Amino acid sequence: MSSLSARCFEKQQSITNETIQMISDIYFDMRNLAFTNGGLCSCPVAGCTATLETVDSQWGKMPYCPVHRIRIHLNSKTFAYHNGPIKTSEQDATLRNILFERDYFKANILDNSAKAETHRMGHETSEDAVTWNVFSKLAREGLLSNVLSNLLNLDIKSEPELYLWGLKIRLDDLSAPSQFPALENARQVFENNITRFLTEPDIMLYVPGQILVLIEAKFTSGNTVALDSSANDLKVEKPKSRGGILKRYPLNILPQEKVFVPTASEPFYSQLYRNLVFATYMANMLGVKWGLINLISEEQFSKRKNKVEFQDPTQFIHSLLPEQFRDQFLFYSWERLYNDHIVREPSLSNLAEYIFNKSANGAKAFKINGNSPR
Repeated sequence: MSSLSARCFEKQQSITNETIQMISDIYFDMRNLAFTNGGLCSCPVAGCTATLETVDSQWGKMPYCPVHRIRIHLNSKTFAYHNGPIKTSEQDATLRNILFERDYFKANILDNSAKAETHRMGHETSEDAVTWNVFSKLAREGLLSNVLSNLLNLDIKSEPELYLWGLKIRLDDLSAPSQFPALENARQVFENNITRFLTEPDIMLYVPGQILVLIEAKFTSGNTVALDSSANDLKVEKPKSRGGILKRYPLNILPQEKVFVPTASEPFYSQLYRNLVFATYMANMLGVKWGLINLISEEQFSKRKNKVEFQDPTQFIHSLLPEQFRDQFLFYSWERLYNDHIVREPSLSNLAEYIFNKSANGAKAFKINGNSPR
């Protein structure tokens, strides 16, 4: 345990009867959090006087509030929902971070072997949880076609099929979601001997006969940059080096009029490159136009703008594309999505409230001006 953690546990505070009675399975955001003392030496829930305990984690023992059932990450000033060590408790903890379409998520996404690391969705800074909450709600209200039409300046002819992490999301059908066939085909072509963590587009919007759009979503993390050395590349995993990525995902498989061979443009954004390769390959297979969107948080990127992972990758993507295809890539933000498509839509008032009040690392997650939508 770190010295900072040790100092936190030295605090012996009484737990009032009122605190003991507090519901400990609720969701927390900026409305009920109070990060104080320059860190998290006590529970970050406002008014909580509980004495912290410890729980085991992959990083060793960590502070834990037994009243609100959250594991506290001191160094990164964040927390994760933690209802207990048994499997059902872990699932219940994850579900606390899922505000929309929870029954469907529990039945079809949670612990689905086709979705990597669903247990991480119980973390305050989970980009997968944000992705689910926003796009499941947009799908429920039938607004994905409107969003897509405006983003790409197209007349979208019908409501897009929604795929999250490759799984087809049909909110009124509780049967197990199928994988996108074109994605399975692309994986066989590019990743036939990779045994774990296959390419998993965060969001895909598909309008048969018209367009396929892949969205690489980010929250508090940046766009992954390829390494210079291939020393750590393994045959059974996606390569991490620029050379390994270009060898594993060669552009000569794609229609030559669609994508150029990469130039020396740096930095080399590996996740976006893979998404571009998959988008163009699958769209060509389906006979539709492709699109690629990098969806980021303006607030999180501005805080870390000196790091290349948190800089606008548009120049890199444009270096790969003929000029006539460059407008098929869009660098966009959750904040713009909120302002352009969510806050003015009456049916999305609870989603607007979620985004406006979302927390991350002890502060407001998104750079949104004005008053709360409620």
